[in-house]
Amino acid sequence: GDGPVFLCVGGEGPPLTGAAVFSSVHCNIAVEHLEEFGALMFAIEHRYYGCHNMSACPYAATDAKPLKWLSSRQALADIAAFHKYATIEFTLPPKTMWVTFGGSYPGMLASWARLLYPERIYASISSSAPVHAKLDMPEYNDLVARAYSLPSVGGSASCREMIAAGHAVIGQMLSTPVGRSVLASKFATLRGLGPEWLESREHQARFAGDGVAAFPAQSNDPSCEQPACSVGKICSLLSAAPGSPVDKLAVLTATQMGAGLIQPHANRAALTEEKLLNMRLTSINRSSTFANAPLDYWGYQTCTEFGFYQTCEVGSGCFFTQGLVDLNSSIQFCNSQFGIAREAIEEAIERSNTFYGGLRPDIRFGPKAASRILYVNGDVDPWSALAILESHNPRSLPAIGNVSGASHHFWTHPSKPTDQKTVIEARGAIVSQLHKWLG
Repeated sequence: GDGPVFLCVGGEGPPLTGAAVFSSVHCNIAVEHLEEFGALMFAIEHRYYGCHNMSACPYAATDAKPLKWLSSRQALADIAAFHKYATIEFTLPPKTMWVTFGGSYPGMLASWARLLYPERIYASISSSAPVHAKLDMPEYNDLVARAYSLPSVGGSASCREMIAAGHAVIGQMLSTPVGRSVLASKFATLRGLGPEWLESREHQARFAGDGVAAFPAQSNDPSCEQPACSVGKICSLLSAAPGSPVDKLAVLTATQMGAGLIQPHANRAALTEEKLLNMRLTSINRSSTFANAPLDYWGYQTCTEFGFYQTCEVGSGCFFTQGLVDLNSSIQFCNSQFGIAREAIEEAIERSNTFYGGLRPDIRFGPKAASRILYVNGDVDPWSALAILESHNPRSLPAIGNVSGASHHFWTHPSKPTDQKTVIEARGAIVSQLHKWLG
């Protein structure tokens, strides 16, 4: 009929399957309201992150420069090409209203598709999208720490201070042989390695630079069932655990290791670069038999477009051991893997912000294209630091910038009875905005 088209935009993960149109991590608002809007739904996979077999990839295993087509601009051109294809293939009326949906990098693409192709994309729901590129992103870990002070998810000021105090003492202990020996005996993740393993800065960073345990903020789920799997459960455990802040962190680490949430460091020797954005190759890439599939697609895009390097510098708000994860160590792989120097990364970031408009797409694209985009973010999500939280054009570019207690695009996940009231309300606000736009 004359209903709209809902387009779920693919990105760096999870890989798209047919489930994307009935149980989608990024687009389930579209899924759950298809009938209400009389909509047709498509899900389009990103040309690189779909490289689970040779036919799905835009390059051959023998190509000298297999990543040359990997960019957000190319992905957006693919969306425009798919619009043309689907319009013909499904005999869609010329005035069909297309709405893009996505969270995180797909959320960035969803909004930019409307900006670049306003004649094809009618509106966009852009969830948890860090649309402002930045080289050094200390804000990420600053907001991780802040999440542990929020009562809405079971955090408190004392919980945040306890974690920060423990990591500060651990930093001091790492500087002496006696301290390293105590840590090696105290923390379950270090068993079998010995204090000498902690002598190198690389191993110190792996142990404490991003936290001695798992501290979910981006992925926080208040309804998770494992021990110490959420902000609230971690803060409760730390409060009840005996001893000093370091002792409490050791108890937390042992609990999470016993629950399978983290592994001993002896079992995860390749973690150094996996921490770059808490996401790397998808499982489908890792299991591929295609020779070039294990290439670091997202890492390449950070070097050539976005930056987003999450540091924990001395004097920042980061509550891990400060000074172990700095900018130089975070960007080193760009040069070693791809031959891209820091100056080139900085230039690429500036180009991205100039091209897409960063936090002010209304200035870059004008009122016609920069309209009918809804930006939605949660206050537990560290990526919200580089997202549009408050619109300068609330009528044409509305923003829901403070979904209380919500982590990274949590409202785009399939609805569950355990969902927070604020998440349910955010979904309602999104659907209400769609009704205003679609009529």
